[in-house]
Amino acid sequence: MKKKLIILICLMFVVAAAVFAVIAFNNKNKTEYETEENSIRVVTSFYPVYILTLNLTDRIPGIKVDSLTDFRSGCLHDYQLTTDDMRLLSDADVFIINGGGMEEYINDVISGYPNLTIIDLSKGITMLESMEHEGEKNPHVWLDPELYLLQIENARQGLEDYINTTTDKNKASVTEMINTNAGIYKEKVGEIAEEMERILNTVRNMAENNNISNKVGIFHESFAYLAGKAGLNVAFELEIDDDTPLSAGDIAEIIDMIKRENIRYLFAERQHEGTITDRIKEETGAEVYIIDTAVTGDANKDSYLRSMKDNIETLEKAFEGSD
Repeated sequence: MKKKLIILICLMFVVAAAVFAVIAFNNKNKTEYETEENSIRVVTSFYPVYILTLNLTDRIPGIKVDSLTDFRSGCLHDYQLTTDDMRLLSDADVFIINGGGMEEYINDVISGYPNLTIIDLSKGITMLESMEHEGEKNPHVWLDPELYLLQIENARQGLEDYINTTTDKNKASVTEMINTNAGIYKEKVGEIAEEMERILNTVRNMAENNNISNKVGIFHESFAYLAGKAGLNVAFELEIDDDTPLSAGDIAEIIDMIKRENIRYLFAERQHEGTITDRIKEETGAEVYIIDTAVTGDANKDSYLRSMKDNIETLEKAFEGSD
């Protein structure tokens, strides 16, 4: 009896050892693939680019995505690289940027990190001229879902091209996962683009039939992309800068223009809700609507989709019953 018990215990030890060996082997393989040496380190310039990249690399082991700026920074106007930024870039394999002049520091990155692969999401996209900065482009193309789809494709192609230059034996499967993720995200954004197009066509028809005034004022140039597609005429564009607030004379001039041009619709960025726009609304009777520029958020991969759905609801609210 004792001999059988000993044999049984030995068998249990053998089985347990085999199980632990399998687990250790799998963990070893996973660790080897996900070590700092074998992972692809991607840095994105700011929040909209981060969210796009997050969707393309979702659940892909071995790809680490970081944002150069925090998720509350907003647009990158006049942004200066910090020591932490430089350290992050020095460890990166790929730097994904919005392009179009958004990252004014990009030449410093190119010269300082010659081995860094840079993916420019503005490639092949025709941008509007900036009304705020003469001779420059308006880089806020992601506010137009159709242009955002082009940015997604630029990111997908750029990542695929980079992965194909590596010696990673798993690059075929990684590329396949990126392409699958891109297809899923494009489908979701495509639905937003169709809904946005429907709303903007409605607004365009109303403006052409003189059911509404086609003149609008905007407090952030990002809305110019939607305004143009809706057949609206941007009568004035004013960038509200937290560091250099508007003077009383500036505000009075804006109020006079709104009254003179009979502008009924004003569109402002969420971060400026309840600031100078309230006084303008009170003195002119023009309605102020808040557009989410999708430049800040909670790092949820669906945050762009949520922001654009909110914008669709805002446009519906602004123009419903206007006829």
